[in-house]
Amino acid sequence: MMMNTGKDTMDTRNTLRWRLAPAWSLLSLLLIVVAVTELNNMFGSSMQSQMQFALVNLIIVVALQIFVGNSGVLSFGHIAFVSVGAWTVGLLTLDPALKQSLLSGLYPFLSTASAPWLVAVFIGGVVGLVLALVVAPILMRLNGLQAGIATFALLGVVNQVLTYWSGIGPQSGQSMAGLPTDLNLQETMLFALATIVFAWLIQRSRPARLLRAAREDGVAAPASGINVVTQRVIIFAISGFVAGIAGGLFALTNGVVSANLFFVDFTFLTLAMLVLGGAFSLFGAVVGALVFSLINVLLTNLENGLTVGSTTLTIPNGSRTIVLGLVLVLMLMYKPRGLTGGRELAWPLRKQPPPGTIVTND
Repeated sequence: MMMNTGKDTMDTRNTLRWRLAPAWSLLSLLLIVVAVTELNNMFGSSMQSQMQFALVNLIIVVALQIFVGNSGVLSFGHIAFVSVGAWTVGLLTLDPALKQSLLSGLYPFLSTASAPWLVAVFIGGVVGLVLALVVAPILMRLNGLQAGIATFALLGVVNQVLTYWSGIGPQSGQSMAGLPTDLNLQETMLFALATIVFAWLIQRSRPARLLRAAREDGVAAPASGINVVTQRVIIFAISGFVAGIAGGLFALTNGVVSANLFFVDFTFLTLAMLVLGGAFSLFGAVVGALVFSLINVLLTNLENGLTVGSTTLTIPNGSRTIVLGLVLVLMLMYKPRGLTGGRELAWPLRKQPPPGTIVTND
């Protein structure tokens, strides 16, 4: 009896290619971030500093996508978790002598508390996680406009607490200056890569899958036994943890922490990055953050005067905000699902799935 070994071999290769597709959706993102970072190293120290901020913004946008992309619920409050993470790192890494002179109203246990910057960053993540867990049981019961308003209210409350509660920071909106800036571009890149891997794993976890099912059909999911509120709380808390870490990295990159840095402007900046790339995919979060940061840096340099050869190119002050706004309006008009269409980067050698394979958009 003759055996069709050629067909069997082709089916085996087809199956292997199909199984490699999810891994490619992760590997491609890591390669993009590494390539962009290494390319940036060719343009001097000033561009490296801007790239470092772009990577921190990328981590914030990925934290936002972990919740918004899986739940379909728009959150205006994630910068609250970023702010408490940055605040925590500022309190733990500021020189004790400088802390006592600048922050005289601190509670005694905070005035003496200190930690290495890496430990402080993860403590900032835990603070973001705890804050998310405290507010999630109430906020995660809301949908649509109600959820947006409630999360924005959370941002406002946290901002006011950080601004006026002198027991945990500067008095009346002053800044915490003089933070260590030991974090370099390569270390920030490693944090960005680790965040992408973590978000990719969360995307494939049971709570995220159940939450996406509820996102697609809010009636059928509860009828199938899915506790939507519980799944939202889990993913919201994880997202808060990542945002808190991002806030700590922002503090170490910026060297200064102030409550007014983490309010409406920063909120809409990160949301714009997510919308630009595509809120429903990790690929969209990464691409949106990098592309938006590139456009922002280019426009900022043009406002300050960009020298190309013997010619200096300039645009009027304020043009940056106008152009960024136009880009977002055009995206919402013509590509409402973002540059990526809300999809992950496809495996280039992907063919039809093997017989019996269940196809998903994950």
